[in-house]
Amino acid sequence: MSEAEISTALASLAHWEHQVDSLARLAPTDDPAGLEPVIDRVAGEDGDHVATDRTPDGLVLRVATPGAGVTPVDVEIAARIEQAIEMGGADAAP
Repeated sequence: MSEAEISTALASLAHWEHQVDSLARLAPTDDPAGLEPVIDRVAGEDGDHVATDRTPDGLVLRVATPGAGVTPVDVEIAARIEQAIEMGGADAAP
């Protein structure tokens, strides 16, 4: 996707930003181990598009298509992840 297309997509993903060929977000949580399975479930068969990194502040999420940067599929995955987080994270079932 072009920078303009990514910027347009990010308008509907308030907590996400474009970082080095990926969409990234910090998901504040006291239970990153509980949130990771939710992220895996939401990503489904596109799980290879999502990378997570535990930090003291929560879980850093990065979404990108391996070898291709940000694609429309990644925007959709980020939107599904966002919905799950908004629905309560580890307790969510989108």
